[in-house]
Amino acid sequence: MISITKLNKIDFIVLIVIVIIGLIHLPFPFDGDQAFFRLGALEMQQGKVLYRDFWDIKQPGIFSFYFLAGTLFGFNEIGIHVFELIYMVFFSIILLLTLKSYFRHQIIASLVPLLTVGVYYIVSGAWHLTQVEALVGFPLFLCLWVTFKSFKKEGKQRFYLLLMSGFLGGIVLLFKFLFLVILVSLWLSILMYSILIKRHTIQKNFIEIFIPIFIGVTFPLLVVASYFISVNSFAIVFKTFFIYPPMIVANAAFNQTNFVLGMKWLLQNFYSLILMTAVAVYVSLYKSKNILTLLLVVWCIFGLSVILLQETALWEYHYLLLFVPIGILATKGLDILWDSLKGLKSRIPTILLVFLLFLPFSFTLVKKSITLVNNNFALTEDARLQYQAVFRPKYPSLRSEANFISQPGNLIGDIYVAGDPSIYYFSGRTQATILRGWALEYFLSEQWSALIKQLELSKPPYIFIDYEPQAIIKDKFPNLLEFVEKKYQILSQKNDGIWYMLKEDSEVRI
Repeated sequence: MISITKLNKIDFIVLIVIVIIGLIHLPFPFDGDQAFFRLGALEMQQGKVLYRDFWDIKQPGIFSFYFLAGTLFGFNEIGIHVFELIYMVFFSIILLLTLKSYFRHQIIASLVPLLTVGVYYIVSGAWHLTQVEALVGFPLFLCLWVTFKSFKKEGKQRFYLLLMSGFLGGIVLLFKFLFLVILVSLWLSILMYSILIKRHTIQKNFIEIFIPIFIGVTFPLLVVASYFISVNSFAIVFKTFFIYPPMIVANAAFNQTNFVLGMKWLLQNFYSLILMTAVAVYVSLYKSKNILTLLLVVWCIFGLSVILLQETALWEYHYLLLFVPIGILATKGLDILWDSLKGLKSRIPTILLVFLLFLPFSFTLVKKSITLVNNNFALTEDARLQYQAVFRPKYPSLRSEANFISQPGNLIGDIYVAGDPSIYYFSGRTQATILRGWALEYFLSEQWSALIKQLELSKPPYIFIDYEPQAIIKDKFPNLLEFVEKKYQILSQKNDGIWYMLKEDSEVRI
């Protein structure tokens, strides 16, 4: 059994540092994605059913995370980020407890949360925090670790470990089905190990390995499926998960610009860890044939393939799928080099290595800390907005747009925003339609028609159309603009977009 008493003094110091780094990020602003997840979770909290009453193409894991965070701590930036910090601190503890035997030097083993969770926080901006790829690292690591523990077990012990591995894999799939590529690669590694090392037959091992895994995976998926069946929305869920994605991919092209920007972001932020990872791969895998190192390398390789499979997106935050294995392997590389460094008479090479390893992260962390101090620790609403504007310059203008329809005497009711969902957050209003106004570039033709019907039925008193989505609407489905111009009148035209108000002959007052 894993015991908290296994943590030493250095471990606790590292955990305190993680907490401090996380606290700096509590007042961070929402980006559009985070505002959208928060909106969906809030509507769930108000009794709406995901996909049936509030639609998005993502799996329910991310909305469930925000739902739990918002319910416990509030549906605002600090509430969501407090829950994420608790989640990440718990993850850090698990890393410390499970990886002790992986490293030769305990002082290096204590650093693993810093080079994983700590680095995640430091390199992340408003756009990267609490994204799917960041949050899934915890259950995916647990799945990997349980899989690793099953390698040399037999009988019931192996069965239960693989059952747990499958269950954790099912949790991972609830965040994104595409992560199945990584999971299968990990599980196939057990099969190959059994065949090549233990000389077991393929058929026998395939059955022994994949039956408990299949049972484990199925359980969380069946629970979620049963829920959607009970609320009569399984058909739309099935269509969302299995029909729409291939259609969206077929209508889109490889995003070369995002690929270049994403790879640039990865290399700029992780180059020092990648160099240390190369040391771990060469010594721990190539020379020592360490199984845990093998699984971490498999995660890196197939995680990168998952990112590239999302060729129509390739956003920076997708590369956060790799921060856990790269961080662990980098710590392993440092662990390997420690023997050589200890034998040197001069401490200069050791100091230089640590300096080069932490330099890119130190600069970013100091900048964030100074910004927080300069804005009075973001303790008041005005100070918080000033702090948030540094990391997301558009935040004040989005708040201004929301305040525009929050004046006394304005029409009440849900609104529709074709643009950044942060306007919902600042206005305190929710979405009038089932279909979103965010990421319209991925809409299918049938969804555009459905959106007009939903707007006609719900009659939101205000519609906001950002200029960028307006260009997408003109290109993809100009009938939507014709509908808005027929039923609505221009209320205001600002730098961010156009506010429309329902015409009096179409107006429905609540």
